Amino acid sequence: MSNKSVIQSILYTVGSEGVELSSIKKVLDLPINEIKTTLKEMAKQMSEDEHCGLCIKVFGDKYYLLTKEANHEYLAKLVDIKTKNPLTPALLETLAIIAYNQPCTRAKIEEIRNIDPTFAVDRLIELGLVENIGRAETPGNPFLYSVTQKFFELFGIKSLKELPPIEDVDFNVADDDLNFFDSSR
Repeated sequence: MSNKSVIQSILYTVGSEGVELSSIKKVLDLPINEIKTTLKEMAKQMSEDEHCGLCIKVFGDKYYLLTKEANHEYLAKLVDIKTKNPLTPALLETLAIIAYNQPCTRAKIEEIRNIDPTFAVDRLIELGLVENIGRAETPGNPFLYSVTQKFFELFGIKSLKELPPIEDVDFNVADDDLNFFDSSR
């Protein structure tokens, strides 16, 4: 078996869970750099092959084997995909505050939003988009929150560096037009 074949099988098998490089390394016992290079080659081959309906994407620390975005409309005809966005504007705003300020306390969120963030933070934790990563070494030792791997998967980004710079956001537009995240991902 070739390394590409094994990696492709791993990606298929783990499905929506994705796989970290360290897990592939355990299976193939190859250097991480070699695995990364192989994954990049595979991703390039798949993206350039018009007869291939799959692609490899990286979100956070995990790699995924996904269907190409161009095939979405055809897949939607086959499978009745009904998606309801559980992220209200208040949840998105809270999520953005945490993402841009992490690690972030509830007090920081309240300072920015001028509203008690308890419900929003608790709901984001329920949705698996935010996690408690410990306590701040400040008076009261408040909890610190950061985004999770699921956040990266949901918004289709590898790192927080891919978020738009705050100075590029026009805060004078209507609330409906203000969106920190591309919800079509």
